[in-house]
Amino acid sequence: MVDRSRAAGAKVLLLGMQLPPNYGQRYTRAFAAVYANLAAEKQVPLVPFFLEGVGGVAGMIQADGIHPTVSAQQRLLDNVWPQLQPLL
Repeated sequence: MVDRSRAAGAKVLLLGMQLPPNYGQRYTRAFAAVYANLAAEKQVPLVPFFLEGVGGVAGMIQADGIHPTVSAQQRLLDNVWPQLQPLL
């Protein structure tokens, strides 16, 4: 996706995710490392955890336990903006 996006003329920002701890420490570390490794390999900026300050916070996540609410949008922007602004 990174290569195809760049080939189309897009600038790329990678938004990392993390798994909840119930997946086990070894697996969650390996999962998180995928984003860091890809960002380094492709030389793209990285937001390590897009849902920082949102995931697991009451009122910030919908009833499905996965998707952010409207009230989380400012925090998501705050998480992304420092890496996104230089690309614009």
